[in-house]
Amino acid sequence: MPKPLVSIIIPVHKTTVYLKPCIESALDQTYSKIEVIIICNGELEIKECREFLNIEDYRLVYCKSAKGRDNARNLGLSIAKGEYIQFLDYDDVLYSTKLTDQLIDLKKSRAAISISKWKKFSNSLDEKYFFPFNKLFVLKYTSALQIINTLGTHGGFIATGSYLIDSNVAKASQWIDSPNDDAVYFSEICKSNPKIVMTDKILTGYRIHQNNTSSIVSKKDFLLLLNGWSLIENNLKFYNNKAKKKYFFKSYLYLISNSKKIGYFKIMYLVFKCIYYSASLKEVKSVFGRIKAS
Repeated sequence: MPKPLVSIIIPVHKTTVYLKPCIESALDQTYSKIEVIIICNGELEIKECREFLNIEDYRLVYCKSAKGRDNARNLGLSIAKGEYIQFLDYDDVLYSTKLTDQLIDLKKSRAAISISKWKKFSNSLDEKYFFPFNKLFVLKYTSALQIINTLGTHGGFIATGSYLIDSNVAKASQWIDSPNDDAVYFSEICKSNPKIVMTDKILTGYRIHQNNTSSIVSKKDFLLLLNGWSLIENNLKFYNNKAKKKYFFKSYLYLISNSKKIGYFKIMYLVFKCIYYSASLKEVKSVFGRIKAS
């Protein structure tokens, strides 16, 4: 049986010192049957990106999209030829065995998605890091429903670069323009409750630097964020359990802090959402405590 092609989709809006290590980590995979799709979006032109990287490899595919990483990723999905999709941000890196390890798990389990652990780092992958979401990896074989249950009960998130996904499942959903686009996209995937295998290894490096610590500073961005959460609610509406309600309660409670930073914008909407998803009087009191806190 021929080996499956894996498409690695990388949206790029500017050339930075982090870009070349990212591309090299994709090309240096021990699993070599890949295509690396670099989508130049916004003002970045293909010629500029190609000259900056100065890498000659037949597996590199360059294309140009409209501004926005949502447009870049969606274009990448539309032209990807692989049986599996790997998303990767321009400043992050893959461990060399990521695709190999996850493809082994996918083949054994016949799952649609493999999720691995990830590591936050600044300069080197050798930096010490404690992975905080081990509860997600208690079960080797799981489902989207169980993932939502775990996130609701214990908190956490799924890093975009951590999963390797069947292309049919990946292409059934679209990315949107939102500060929480990763959560929205994952919730789209969850609608079909696909089978998931958890690969209990750190295989992705999530780089922390000054330019990627995004914060919501405008009403426009905050409205995009709220729209994203509205879409997530709609995508997960068929999951009716306590863990899902806990997930949304914690999410909207956290958004109160963002609202306070921009003049309590949409604060009553957030209070309503929190109370709607609360499960106890204690949780209701915590909502007003969050508002009063400095």
